[in-house]
This record gives sequence, structure tokens and C-alpha cells, in this order.
Amino acid sequence: MIQKIARIFRNSTRRNASSAQVAAIYLQHEQLKLVLVRSADQQIIKVDTVRLLDDSKVVPALVQLAGTIPKKTPLCLVLSPERYQLLQLDKPPVAEAEILQALPWQIRDLVNFAPDDLVLDYCDVAEQTKQNQPRIQVVASQRSFLLPICQALQNQAVLLQNIQPDEWLSRNLLAQLPHAVLLLSHQPGQDVTIQIVRDGVLHVSRKLRGFQRLDQMSFSDLSHGLLDNLLLEVQRSLDFFEGQLRQPPVKEILLLLASTELTAILQYFSQNGFSQVRALDLSAHMPGLSLAEQGDYWLPLAGALEILQTVENPLETTH
Repeated sequence: MIQKIARIFRNSTRRNASSAQVAAIYLQHEQLKLVLVRSADQQIIKVDTVRLLDDSKVVPALVQLAGTIPKKTPLCLVLSPERYQLLQLDKPPVAEAEILQALPWQIRDLVNFAPDDLVLDYCDVAEQTKQNQPRIQVVASQRSFLLPICQALQNQAVLLQNIQPDEWLSRNLLAQLPHAVLLLSHQPGQDVTIQIVRDGVLHVSRKLRGFQRLDQMSFSDLSHGLLDNLLLEVQRSLDFFEGQLRQPPVKEILLLLASTELTAILQYFSQNGFSQVRALDLSAHMPGLSLAEQGDYWLPLAGALEILQTVENPLETTH
């Protein structure tokens, strides 16, 4: 079973062409969110949320949600930041087949999980900076947490296709374009994320603390320094991408925020020199869903779209 967990704890998957729909469940600390997506047009056809009182309710809630989708539906399980850790480090100087065996010893002092309770995987970093040493990014989670989840989902006859950290998924919401796009996104109660994607590859990913209540704040409150801090962090990300990574300039800045002040925020960005900014419109994937609902379900949507990817995507260089 642990080997099966490792195999599905992957950065990308291959298309399941025979499936009429795919699903994803976003495993947050206080709730689970489900989306069911029609494969043909990539539109959401069902959403659901189950609240959690504590971790002991995770497996029963998963069983409840899995029972509401057709049997043998390919499923992506998306982990929220509380459920995993990401690390970037030098690639161990061993044969490729031996890297997974070497990593637990290399990261044991860098993660909060017990060494004998680790489930992990890794991907090569897409870009290097000035160093020539190959780098990898490692995702680590807890075996004791994931094992009963995998067992329960297998008993429900869903096809658990992969397990994904949420930070790897937003690229699925963007068209594969030859130019770079910066996406600034926010999930209620979580940190703001800044990511830069080019040709479907995630090159930069940063978490910004201090913005957990962004969706609840008025524009007046945001204007007292928070928006200026956000603009500064966007500029720092652009400078890192274009300077240290030596990449062509970012052509678009997209905002994915479940805020009633989104229009005012966009205007503020534009007035302060970011003329290439606009809102990311997900209505084609989410017909009939409100802005608040789009904010609730865009991450599990990105997880479902991961199943529909046709090629393996290299991972990011983080900042």
C-alpha cells in the first residue's frame, strides 16, 4: 500500500480518455470540497462541501463524498498546506532509482513529520539560477494520515489517480502560452500565492503571509498598506524571474481572488504601473457559479484538470 501511495503522489498524470468525468477532493483542515468535472468540455457539473469537526472525521467525510460520484471515476486528492511540506534542495548524487531511498535521510531534520512516518516524492526543478548543481523539489506528507484515506477510497471503487499539494496545481487553470504569466491567487483563510507560469511550467511559487483575511476586507482597509505590500511582492517576483532566472518579461498579471473588492483592487494595480493586470475568468469551467463559489472551488477544479493533462510537466524554481 505504501508503494501505491508513492506512485500516486505525483506532479502530473496522463489522460484517462475513457472517463466521461473526473473528480477532485480538496482536503482542507476544516472542510472537504468536491468537484465533478465533465471531461469533454472541462465544466464543473457538481460541487459539494463537507465540514470537519476534527481529523477523526476525515475518512468518514471522504467516504461520504466519494459515494456521491459515479463508480470508477478518476479522482485527484488535493492536499492543503497543513497536510504537506515542500522543500527545495540539491539533488542527491546517487542513481535516479535510489533517490527516493536517499531523501528521507536528507530531509529528516527539515520537516515536522517523523522520519518513519514520511511519504514523499520529488520532481526536478525547471530552472536553475547561477549555480550548476541540479536541484529538486520534494513534497512530504504523513503515511499515517494518507494510508487510511487511500484504503477508504479504494473501498469506494473510485480510481484514486494521484495526490497533489495544492501549490502545484494552479498552472492547470492557465492556457499554455509562450509568454510568462504571473498569477496572484488566494484561498479564504490561507496565505496569498504568487506564481509565474510559462508554457505550462511553473517557474516561481511564493507564499505571502499576512493576507489570510484578504477576501473579508474592504477596499478601505486594504488601502492602509496591505495593497502596497502586495504590489511590492509582485514586483519582487517579477524582478527575480526576469533578473536571477534571466527570463523574458512577464506579459500578463492575473488575479484570482474571491473578494467583492476585486474591481477596485484591479484598478489600484493598474493605477500603480501594472497595466497588464486583469481578473482570471473561470466562468467557462464554472457556468452558473458565483464569484464566491469560484473562490471556493477553483483549487479542486485545478486538481481535476490535472487528471486531464496529456504530458508530464516539470516543476518550478521557487523563490
